[in-house]
Amino acid sequence: MKALEGLNVKDFQMLKALNNPPADVQKTFTAVLNLLASVSPDVPVDKKGRLNAENPWKAALKLMANPKDFLESLNNFKGAIDADKVPKQNFNAIRPTLEDETFTPEIIKTKSSAAAGLCDWIINITCYYDVVISVEPKKAKVAAAQAQLADANQKKETMENLVADLTAKLNVLMTAYNKAMDEKNKAEAEAARCAKRLDSANRLVGALGSESERWNNSIVQLT
Repeated sequence: MKALEGLNVKDFQMLKALNNPPADVQKTFTAVLNLLASVSPDVPVDKKGRLNAENPWKAALKLMANPKDFLESLNNFKGAIDADKVPKQNFNAIRPTLEDETFTPEIIKTKSSAAAGLCDWIINITCYYDVVISVEPKKAKVAAAQAQLADANQKKETMENLVADLTAKLNVLMTAYNKAMDEKNKAEAEAARCAKRLDSANRLVGALGSESERWNNSIVQLT
């Protein structure tokens, strides 16, 4: 945005007067045309949306016919990137130009201050685009992963609370169960003891019954 702030309408009006500008200037505007392909209706494109101009400078002159609108389209270009309205092929088309060692604002400024400003903008907007298509998706993935982790941690905490609650209830049930088992064992031991005493009593009663006849005879004899 700072690169565009240095541009003004008069700079473009001076460029419009050139029929055959320096190669660096033409290179800069060709890069701009490539970036604006399918984005600005003033840029001629083929069926695939790529720049289609036998004479890029003439196409650039048409683009600068209204310098104010041209600057506005440059200022709005970032918004087009954010809205995913700029094809990847636009930036692929200018990669060779960016790799050119002579494509710097300092060098191009010796030919045209306006072209130098555009060069600066092209370099920076490309860096911005690269960040948007590479870093931002990674940030989105990290945010999604963090959201999933937070959700998983929340579910884990819920399950841990549930397990703790069930464990507490189980402990209560186990205490009651152990108490009932102790009472059962005591009852069974008492029942066994009573059964043993009953058996002894039955044997005693049986033994006394067998003595009854002898005792009766003894009474008769004694009488």
